[in-house]
Amino acid sequence: MFNTLLLHSIQQLQGERSASAILHMLTGKKSSQTFQDVYAYQLSTFFGIYRTITRDELMHELRNLKALQYITTKEQEIHLTEDGMEFLNKEPIERTPLAWLNGTAYQHMDQQFWGRLVVFVQTASNIASGQHQFIPVDDRKEVLNWVKVKYRYEQSNLREYLQHLYSELYGLLKGMPEWIAEFTTYRLSAYHRYGLSKDQLAMRYNLSIHDVAITLQAVIHYLLQRVLDHQSTYPYLFQMCEDLQVTYPLTHSAQKTFEWIEKGHSLENIARIRKLKMSTIQDHIVEIALVNPHFRIDNYVTKEAAQNISHTANVLNTNRLKTIRDELSGEYSYFEIRLVLAASQGVSNHESRNT
Repeated sequence: MFNTLLLHSIQQLQGERSASAILHMLTGKKSSQTFQDVYAYQLSTFFGIYRTITRDELMHELRNLKALQYITTKEQEIHLTEDGMEFLNKEPIERTPLAWLNGTAYQHMDQQFWGRLVVFVQTASNIASGQHQFIPVDDRKEVLNWVKVKYRYEQSNLREYLQHLYSELYGLLKGMPEWIAEFTTYRLSAYHRYGLSKDQLAMRYNLSIHDVAITLQAVIHYLLQRVLDHQSTYPYLFQMCEDLQVTYPLTHSAQKTFEWIEKGHSLENIARIRKLKMSTIQDHIVEIALVNPHFRIDNYVTKEAAQNISHTANVLNTNRLKTIRDELSGEYSYFEIRLVLAASQGVSNHESRNT
């Protein structure tokens, strides 16, 4: 499955980005370039879905793909071979759990939601069975604090709460392939039973450690998507992610810039107030245009410029900023080009392509 993800990403990037772009996509690097790339190349669903992978691990997998003759490399460019295309055609994204992933929508909340779920289930099942001494499977402070508060609130009807939670989870797991539902339950911890580690799951299901990581992430996104879309059907699971929702998945700094824009300040004023470089504020504007379908860019670029830039990008069929700027004889700034591309490639357009 991880091979499918890598080959699909390479195909989408069209040789215009290096292996670093794939690494930054998977780890969810909070940079304007990465954020714009994942939308530009229709890879936003994979943003931040594998935050623990290292460069060495990624390069090892790419070398394996090259040894299989699925890809070719030339300097920093990576391209699929005919064998690579054939592999993708036999195992397209749509037929794998990769189709459940939605990184830009959920990467800010997925690990918090999952941590809360597994630790609460572990805590409640142990205490309901009279066991008060156990090691939590997730020791992050923010997760443990949430579980403590939730437990105190629900302790008077703990068994009933667990039964409702079980019913909701069972209903969702039934919608998955049987092996993935089983795979997921093996990850959960309960009274006198710790969930399997990723290494143990890899051995049990004959998967690579990368396949296990990606499958688990896909399961979490599957659960989140259905719970958030059908809150009244899954009220107990919804309680575990309700406060994690955001209107627009912006970085913290871009959110602050957006708040100043909403107050009517110019970019120059915002840069002065926030003591940031103008280029940083411009990065924020591009980020906002990508995720906010209601954001108007005509305050920053003329309609004529927007039309010329869009037309040139479409004719050249490229997202390379320098190529577009050179074709337009340097008439427009990189900021204007990036902003126009962001508005055309952003979340509303991405969603329309996938419905």
